[in-house]
Amino acid sequence: MNPSKIFKELSVGFSISSAIILLTLPAMEDAYTQTMSMSPTNNNSNNTAQQHAEHIIDNLVISEHIPLTGQLASGDYILLMDFTPFVTSIEGHSHIALKVPCNEDGTPKVTIVTGIAPNLNTLNIGNAINNGTLDGNSLDLSDEGNSCLYHAELPNNISDIALVNTSNQTLNFNEGGYPSVTVSAHGTAIQHIGAPTTTTTMTNQTSATAP
Repeated sequence: MNPSKIFKELSVGFSISSAIILLTLPAMEDAYTQTMSMSPTNNNSNNTAQQHAEHIIDNLVISEHIPLTGQLASGDYILLMDFTPFVTSIEGHSHIALKVPCNEDGTPKVTIVTGIAPNLNTLNIGNAINNGTLDGNSLDLSDEGNSCLYHAELPNNISDIALVNTSNQTLNFNEGGYPSVTVSAHGTAIQHIGAPTTTTTMTNQTSATAP
């Protein structure tokens, strides 16, 4: 076959193919553009971000053991916890246990008050807890006249907990009995619009020393 004829046929073929490709490219570009603009992923992400910005709830879960040391004058107090800007929430999820000086009849020489300072209310910590078990054997958890164990549920919507010396004497927490308070609380707080969502979990040990 004549080489010049073959070259001419190839040139015609390439020209037709190029024309088809050039005509097809704009259509492909339009289709790609439409697909990107209609992508449900982008729309969902925008909607989710807007919803999160409208209503942000932060959570606090804390369990803290507070040894009591030093002396506390009659009528004076120790601030045990301050959750601000959180308040306790979810009924039954926040508790306080304390081993503190007590009278011969098992009544405590201290009182726990809770609320949002400066508005506080007395918390009923119940009676001294005596009956317990250790390896199946009976165990007395309170030593009336020395130190007794108490346990109570914390009310909702509080941010402050304090211990008040309601006896008529100065209490010396170093005399024995190893007094301490343990607080376990679940709190929530609504933050400003647009604030990042955070979940804070804390387990600390803090020594509260009376003045």
